[in-house]
Amino acid sequence: MGVELPPASGAGSSVLHDYRRLADEFGAALTELGQGRLLNLHAAERELVEDLLARFVLGAERGRVAMRRLREIGPPSELLEVAPHEAAYTAELDRVVLSRVQNGYLFAESVHIAGDPRAAQILLGRLQDAPVKLDYPLVEWEVMRRGWPILARVHEDPEPLDRHAHQAVMRWREYVTAPLVLEGRVVGFLHGDTAISGRPLTDVNRDALSMFAVAFPAVYELAVLRHRLRIQRQEMRQIASWADTRTSDLSDRAITLNPDDDRENVSSPAYELPSAVPASNLTRREVEVIELMVKGESNSQIAQQLFVSEGTVKFHVKNILRKTGARNRSELTAQYLRQALNGQEAAALSPGHALEPGHRPRDHAAR
Repeated sequence: MGVELPPASGAGSSVLHDYRRLADEFGAALTELGQGRLLNLHAAERELVEDLLARFVLGAERGRVAMRRLREIGPPSELLEVAPHEAAYTAELDRVVLSRVQNGYLFAESVHIAGDPRAAQILLGRLQDAPVKLDYPLVEWEVMRRGWPILARVHEDPEPLDRHAHQAVMRWREYVTAPLVLEGRVVGFLHGDTAISGRPLTDVNRDALSMFAVAFPAVYELAVLRHRLRIQRQEMRQIASWADTRTSDLSDRAITLNPDDDRENVSSPAYELPSAVPASNLTRREVEVIELMVKGESNSQIAQQLFVSEGTVKFHVKNILRKTGARNRSELTAQYLRQALNGQEAAALSPGHALEPGHRPRDHAAR
């Protein structure tokens, strides 16, 4: 009945070691007193308690291993995908559902089913089609309010569909659930059961899942911060590249005797693209970039023609889209060509517009 305990260190192992020492001393005392029946009861009780302690220590060890593996994962999205598997490993569960809390509803984010990833994907799709409203009398509503994990005996509940999240899809008989708390608020839930193996759930499964739920938000938050820092670094590199290009432009630009040649660099007014994107406040360099974009040039081709880096071109394109309100390059090109065409038609209809060769105006006086 006992659980084999792997080599471990820490508070859990120490508790188990102290218990074994005291139990040995108590058993020796009963032997000396000749209390055979009490000795048998003590032996049975010791085996039960030792089994629970061993499983507790085993869960703590599994949780430590799971967190170490999760910390090695990069993107937060991948972390959410892998978390149910690691939670199942930690708490010895067969099925685990990770859900997020958003706008008062519970949305399934990822699912683990032991030995059957395809079934997990199918189940996830069904769960995502049926979000759960977090409200009374749902058990999870009480868990969210108190922040405590629970072991729910669904088969003993006369109204399981009204009181247990995901019951319509998961068909729980019993399950353990624990809240995911980040910055003092519940941001998600972990649900798990042993429906495949048929093993009964105990408080040990609940507490192991709870330990995982306490540690996981910190690992996830760290992954999010690392991801944001990586994005900031990329943007800083783009800004540095743009600044380097502008510095080179100052020294490489040809100097003429025209005193107005560099006037725009003193007052830094914005340039506008004639008749195409009015009031867009584009700079001279952005005008050059947009004209090449309209011709169908790629970022690398634009960079080669303007003698700048591709990162600098991307920086300019981002600013152009922001200033013009276009959602993408295609929309910007269409907007430019449409307005340019409208400008040509307006010029053709103006009184002083010169007609093309071969076109003769109608002589109204002759009529």
